Order: sequence, then structure tokens, then C-alpha cells
Amino acid sequence: MIERLRYDEDKALLLADDAATIARIVRTVPPDRLRATKFDQWTAVEIIGHLADAAEIFADRVQRCVDEEKPQVASYDQDEVASERGNDVRDPLELSRRLSAAHSRIIHLLQRPGVAARPAVHSAWGEVDAGHFGAYQAAHSHGHTSELSAAFPPTV
Repeated sequence: MIERLRYDEDKALLLADDAATIARIVRTVPPDRLRATKFDQWTAVEIIGHLADAAEIFADRVQRCVDEEKPQVASYDQDEVASERGNDVRDPLELSRRLSAAHSRIIHLLQRPGVAARPAVHSAWGEVDAGHFGAYQAAHSHGHTSELSAAFPPTV
């Protein structure tokens, strides 16, 4: 059982800001440099792909909370998802667009009254709600985006 995270306007701003930061990075840093820069075991492109994958998965989870009564949601294996989608060779701009679209979808869905409180049951976390999924993605994305932003700061 995990403690439920609360989704609020600050989380919405994190989702929007992180998508914008990744968009800036992929537009100003050459793709070869993003593929060559490593963070522990992943390259910058792989991290951006991971963020896009997670954002889509969490947007789908929020959508399921809207569409279904207490959906059952399973954990996913990030390495398996990344391998299936070939994130290490994908176009960073396309990954950024996927991330932006998924974050926008989360924000849009969770703006509607009552949606954040719609329940789901996660295979590892137990009972959570749509807001938890949005808040979790906001925190997860922000951690990785901060790391990338520090490595690829804006140029003046």
C-alpha cells in the first residue's frame, strides 16, 4: 500500500513546465549529443523516451479512472516497454511531442471536477485515485527533467 499523492495546480504546472523543458532541450541539443550523454546506465534520449512512455501510461491510467468504475491497473516493466518502442534510436523531437501530448492529456482530464478522486486499484500500490496517477507522474517527470536540465542548461 502506498500513500496517496495529491494532485493540485502545482502538479499541473510541473507537468506543463517539464514538457516545455524537454521540448527546449530536444530543440537546442543535437540528437547525437543526447544519444552520447549518459546518466548512470541510460542516455539522455533513453531518459526522454522513458518519460514519454511513462507519461502515456499514466495518462491512460487517468483516462481509465474516468471511463471505468475502479479499474484494475497493473505495474509495468519500463525496460520491456523501452525495448518494444526502441527509445534509444527514436527521434528526440518525436519523444518530446509524445511527452507533451500525454502531459497535456493528464492536465486536461484532471481539470474536470471530481476526476482526481476517481478510484483505481493498482497491483502494487493498492487503492489509489486518478489524482495520485497525475501527481506521481508529475514528481517522476520532474526528477528526470531536473537532471536533464542541469546537464543541458538554456543558452543565453
